[in-house]
Amino acid sequence: MKCPGQDTQFWTQNAIFEAQCPECGRAVEFFKDDTTRKCGNCGHRFINPKMDFGCAAYCPFAEQCLGDLPPELVAQQENLLKDRVAVAVKRHLKADFKRIGRAGRRAYHAEKICPAEGGHLAPVLIAAFLYDLDADPGADGDLPVARDILADLRAPEPLVDKVAELIAAARGRRRNGDGNPAIVADAAAIADWEETQKQSARQAAETAAATTDALQTAQAKKYFQELSAKSIN
Repeated sequence: MKCPGQDTQFWTQNAIFEAQCPECGRAVEFFKDDTTRKCGNCGHRFINPKMDFGCAAYCPFAEQCLGDLPPELVAQQENLLKDRVAVAVKRHLKADFKRIGRAGRRAYHAEKICPAEGGHLAPVLIAAFLYDLDADPGADGDLPVARDILADLRAPEPLVDKVAELIAAARGRRRNGDGNPAIVADAAAIADWEETQKQSARQAAETAAATTDALQTAQAKKYFQELSAKSIN
């Protein structure tokens, strides 16, 4: 079975058109169902400017339907997935509103820290939401609850592995050679600090100092300094 838009018997004369290469300006011929085309002049590959990729952002069968997805679509799929993960975490935690709130705050802080640190936002936010669903990731980084949630959402296996590695590294079990785990760990530390705000002034100051010392990224330290200053005022 084909989508009507992909079945050539439904095509009109507008099914074949030319688009300008964004790199060199040369005309490149597209069929309406081409996801990408390579410019014959400069070799640049770009996506079909007339194709609506909206369904591909969430459809689990997008790759089988459209072939290799352009990088822009892969990023869009991951960005949409993080919103679905947030909903799945709330369903998993049910009435545990304290943990739901903490997961949301972790993701919020991660989003504030990530751009300045050059992190990969989608897996960082997904890891922040799933961070403490498994009591202990274990020495091998096994995260059955987090993996099950991502599997239920039909997340691509490479992304599932990346998020699992991120969480394990952020919780001190592994290092995967990039700065993303530090962003997740810092977001978790700041979210934990927020739960100490009912302490006495002296205890709060000591906790803030300890949190600052524990933070790994420059942006997290700067962000936390502003956040803690507001809490004092």
